[in-house]
Amino acid sequence: MRRAYRNWTFLLLLILCGCSASGPTVAPEPDPVLACRALFREVDLAVERAAVRDQGPVRIAGFPFLRLNRFLASFAGELATPEQFRAWLAHLAQLDAGARALEYRNLGWGGRAAPAVPGPGELRNCRDLLSAHLLADRERRTQLLRAARVPDDYVTGWRIAGLYPLTSQFVAMGVRRGQNTSREVFAQALEALPVRGRLQRWRSPAARAVPAFDHALDPLGIPVLTVAQVSELFRQHAPIWEVDVVDDNDRIGTAVWRDAPAVDTAMSTQYQKLSYTRFGSDILLQLNYVIWFRARPGEDIFAGRIDGLVWRVTLGPDGEPWLYDSIHNCGCYHTFIPTRHLRLRGDLPVLDFEPPLVPQGAPAPPVVVRVASGTHYLQRVYTAVEADVSTPDEGPVPWLERLVAADYDQLRSLPAAQQGYRSYFGQHGIVQGSERAERFILWPMGVRSPGAMRVWGHHAVAFVGRRHFDDARLIESLFVRTAP
Repeated sequence: MRRAYRNWTFLLLLILCGCSASGPTVAPEPDPVLACRALFREVDLAVERAAVRDQGPVRIAGFPFLRLNRFLASFAGELATPEQFRAWLAHLAQLDAGARALEYRNLGWGGRAAPAVPGPGELRNCRDLLSAHLLADRERRTQLLRAARVPDDYVTGWRIAGLYPLTSQFVAMGVRRGQNTSREVFAQALEALPVRGRLQRWRSPAARAVPAFDHALDPLGIPVLTVAQVSELFRQHAPIWEVDVVDDNDRIGTAVWRDAPAVDTAMSTQYQKLSYTRFGSDILLQLNYVIWFRARPGEDIFAGRIDGLVWRVTLGPDGEPWLYDSIHNCGCYHTFIPTRHLRLRGDLPVLDFEPPLVPQGAPAPPVVVRVASGTHYLQRVYTAVEADVSTPDEGPVPWLERLVAADYDQLRSLPAAQQGYRSYFGQHGIVQGSERAERFILWPMGVRSPGAMRVWGHHAVAFVGRRHFDDARLIESLFVRTAP
């Protein structure tokens, strides 16, 4: 008995020693690296205490000097060369630098009451050092690739508690009814569309010239454009917004902070954001145009403070529009307007899947986007004639107002009078005060606060199934190219 016990003990020791010998040996990090990690922890603690964490690109556990979005996350398993990894890492570092700059401003750094935290310059130097250390450490690179995941914007626990397999069937019926109603509206003659108030148009300044679509590609294949090129592309493809205006709730306004998020209709602003999507081996540019309204008035469960729309233009490899699509700033009412280059896939799922709404094909540009009063639903997209878009030299056209173009990221750090700067977006990227009563009914679908406005990059766009507006492969999952 004792011999057997000794044999088993000896065998166990051999196994433990073998495991110890074969396990990876992690070299201790140099003092400068440890100091930089401590610096990032100090800044993060100050940001958390002040509740000014930026809700845009997501943080990566264990890598506080990097941030991530769904587009960049899609490359994590495809980095075949050192050049590609370095380019990818540079994009992640750039996202963190941008978010940190906004957090610093919202934190009040540099002001009279600035918190005693390390400055942006120190953080930038540490980011460079930590990036260089990461490039030289194979084990850390592997850890980063494993951690580079963006959590989806659905809460699985809510779906479990809400008996999703059952309740989603009732929601799916409601979605189908809503989509059928939208198709009926789009099918009406333009002149037959109801007008409750007065049709008013807004547009941003037209392009000075059609920009050349010549650009370099980085090692990941991402287009590299100048600031001037991006600006001209936004001008060239900007929509003309045509809104049925009954009251100030239908006027395009400007996002402001007045002790809380609000919309000021004294000035009209169109916020613009450049993004990317992947289609096969191509990386396509996307132009996002975002507007805000003061409210969606009414007594139903969809009514509430603050409303808005996103109009997105996806450009093909030659710069010609391939697809237009739109959501409300809640992620709701996703509508696709494909051009001749794309058609719906014939093999779309049936079970646990919300079919895309495609109420019409795309007209020739420039396009007018017709918006209903109150609900701000899309009603039609049609071609603008020259008389619709030109402004006489003798003065402005009464029904055509100018939109001020602004960078979307301004919304993540707005002037807040005596409060310094504040982000328009609170916890989980949701605009405080924009909550809707529908959240008490639709929570079993797993979407946080359905109907509430939220930050770009956190738009769940389907109640049935899972789908995100910024999914890097969204378009190719729903559409295929038509024959040339």
